[in-house]
Amino acid sequence: MTAGALASHRLPMKYDFATLSAADFEDLARDLIGRECGVRFEAFTVGTDDGMDGRHAMATGAVILQAKHYLRSGFSKLKSKMREERRSIDELAPQRYILATSVALTPANKEDLAEIIGPALISTGDIFGADDLNASLRSHSDIETAHQNLWQQNTPVLEKVLTSIVRKAMTSEDVPPALARLLPPHPSKTTEVAHAERDIIFLIKGSPIDDEFTLWLAPKLEAEGYQVFADILTLQPGDRWKREFTTALRHRAAKVLLL
Repeated sequence: MTAGALASHRLPMKYDFATLSAADFEDLARDLIGRECGVRFEAFTVGTDDGMDGRHAMATGAVILQAKHYLRSGFSKLKSKMREERRSIDELAPQRYILATSVALTPANKEDLAEIIGPALISTGDIFGADDLNASLRSHSDIETAHQNLWQQNTPVLEKVLTSIVRKAMTSEDVPPALARLLPPHPSKTTEVAHAERDIIFLIKGSPIDDEFTLWLAPKLEAEGYQVFADILTLQPGDRWKREFTTALRHRAAKVLLL
């Protein structure tokens, strides 16, 4: 199996949401559960939440969402907190109450929470634990991509985002003029690219820490029909690197700076 085939067979990422702050988790919950329910939840500034982190107002009553990021505290702490929230929930008297939490929940856990929350909860299906949120993310990959702090250590998502950026930059008809002047003609638009003087994308790295990214990016560019010059790929032991660099930059390169 090729590397590309292996990448396409990777299992979906299962998040524990540890990279998210409480505010980040609330934002994610509003987006995900809003999509699941087909509603738009209002967002409120950081502070006392009065029993809600999101609200969708309807003529028949409000839908209230609360997000509890209790990953490290666990289920017992979540239960204790929800007992404190019961009075606020009763005072709000929503038509529908929805709870999202980063805690992984069993069916018994959900039943316990349902009893604590009371009649505002229509069913345990309106309690979204960590596994429910992960299932929803698999159905709504655009929301996953939009929350950068969620996937910052998820290589498959990062590759997908960067691949999209590279493809758009290489093929877009609307490339800004300043960038267009640096790019060589695209092979799909001219038959003369093989004879063009400037036919190399020159990768300049800020430090050796960029080597891994360069080794990933270069084949992507070459698959689009470009030639790539990068020290880690092009130079061999014994090469006069300064001369090689200067020649490529002066005569053949469209430059890309990797910071």
